[in-house]
Amino acid sequence: MSGFDLVEAPMASDRTEGWKYFRSFGDVFEADGSYYLTSAEACAFAYGNPEIFSSAKAFEQLGSPVPLVPIAVDPPRHVAYRRVLDPMLAPRVINAMEDELRRQIREIIGAFQDLGAFDGVADIARLYPTQVFLTVAGMPLEHRDQFIEWSEFVIEHSVAGMDEPPEEVIATAGAMFMYINSFIEEKRVEPGDDILSKVLKLEGDEKWSDEEIFGMVFLFILAGLDTVTASIGFTLYHLAKNHDLQAQLRADYSLIPAFIEEILRLEPPAPIGPRITLSEVEVDGVLIPEGSSVSVVLGAANRDERRFPNPDEFSLETADRSHFAFGGGIHRCLGSHLAKRELRLVIEEVFDKIGTFSLASGASPEIVWPSGTSHLKDVPLVFEVRST
Repeated sequence: MSGFDLVEAPMASDRTEGWKYFRSFGDVFEADGSYYLTSAEACAFAYGNPEIFSSAKAFEQLGSPVPLVPIAVDPPRHVAYRRVLDPMLAPRVINAMEDELRRQIREIIGAFQDLGAFDGVADIARLYPTQVFLTVAGMPLEHRDQFIEWSEFVIEHSVAGMDEPPEEVIATAGAMFMYINSFIEEKRVEPGDDILSKVLKLEGDEKWSDEEIFGMVFLFILAGLDTVTASIGFTLYHLAKNHDLQAQLRADYSLIPAFIEEILRLEPPAPIGPRITLSEVEVDGVLIPEGSSVSVVLGAANRDERRFPNPDEFSLETADRSHFAFGGGIHRCLGSHLAKRELRLVIEEVFDKIGTFSLASGASPEIVWPSGTSHLKDVPLVFEVRST
């Protein structure tokens, strides 16, 4: 279909207009060498049929030096990985970590709570998800800044379809892998209660190779850190813009989970999921050949008026988990429970430690577009310091 231009989508400052642009070309259309699925029904069909829409083939294009476990693995092997990993990030496990995760976000906020201003991205969103990852993986928090530097560089320079990454990327990824490997070796000798130790304890047919363990960690970095960073940025941005909504949540913390579902629906951090068709398939009257690149546009599907009433507006009353922010089907995001817990703790602790906050004068945050992750570059915020 002619006319569509991914780069020209009006997304930077207004995702409402951006996703309307996608939807204006239809539920399924071909452009830029890919088939775009934009309706809730089409996206659900793709996620529900992994035997046709391959995640493994799509992620092979990233050129990762290790298999991205489990997202880059199709059925039936995928089932074995999820059987191991899902219980490790179940709500009961996250509940046990909550006190420590809350302590960490309190400490982060404490660094600026008397200053009257902070940047939601640089001062919270960039720091906290990496600390949570290091905690879950059993790595020391004092190496946070170095890990952020490595992971941001690798993520920024990970380009799909690249035959050979630049030498700087190879060197940075190598340094990060050496760092991770040192802790894997330590965990072999002195295992703890973290996810790395649990995977290393597997025996017999369930035992993972070093390559698979590295792949799991690398996936957490590629798909877990910047996505939560993005969601925290969007959360603070929308609360800063809407003081009535901010006051409503401050008055009743039980509404926070519904708000989080709506943030994820309206501002999904990974808004387009890649797939490759393993066979010819017809979707909404459009025939997609075998071997085709498919873009599952969950950002547009999340605003499909046939599934979501008033799709472009926040609605705490109708919020639910039927959105596509975490994908769907067998590849639904492994860390969804942890991500939502991080968002809740950030909101609660920001509310507890600082007063009503607003966008700084003249600030007009925009997302980076196009990008694998939809994220605000900065969110300058101001607030009145509470008297002690």
